[in-house]
Amino acid sequence: MLAAGGLVGLVLLWFLVVAPLASLEASWSQELRKQQLLLARYQALQKEKTAVGKAVQEVKRGLAQAEGQLLGGGNPAVASADLQEILKNLTRALGVQVTSTKVLPPQESGTYLEIPVEVQLACSIDQLVGMLQRLEKHQKLLMVTQLEVNAPRRRRVMPGSAAAPEAQPLRATLVVAGLMKKGAGA
Repeated sequence: MLAAGGLVGLVLLWFLVVAPLASLEASWSQELRKQQLLLARYQALQKEKTAVGKAVQEVKRGLAQAEGQLLGGGNPAVASADLQEILKNLTRALGVQVTSTKVLPPQESGTYLEIPVEVQLACSIDQLVGMLQRLEKHQKLLMVTQLEVNAPRRRRVMPGSAAAPEAQPLRATLVVAGLMKKGAGA
């Protein structure tokens, strides 16, 4: 009978002490696995945050560099004067004659304003090509939004005449535009 009482005691010990402790250990193990997975997820997010932060800094550097190509000035009138000065320097360097300059109204282009200036030139084809190349390669972001070229009519040379026809300059009208940030100085 003592053996039966010892067996009952062992069964009671099992159900009252060992089984609950084993169940508690299993739940702690499961909770520990969940916490480890959560930690791994947070560590992955931390690495992504670092990578995203570096990417954001790279984009900001690129934007700052691109905005360095915008026209200066706190308002469209100053930016237009900046663009006119650029055009004056380019035409002077190429020996191009400017016959007229007209400031056109600024146009919205997203977060930027497009500042256009129309110039009429008297030049040779080589000078015009040189002007277009210099506009394309200028440190400021400049766009030729409109180009119209009028070539003069050639005069016929009379047979037997030794005089060569005088080369007349082309008449070119360009609309050159630069960008400025809206509210840049406001």
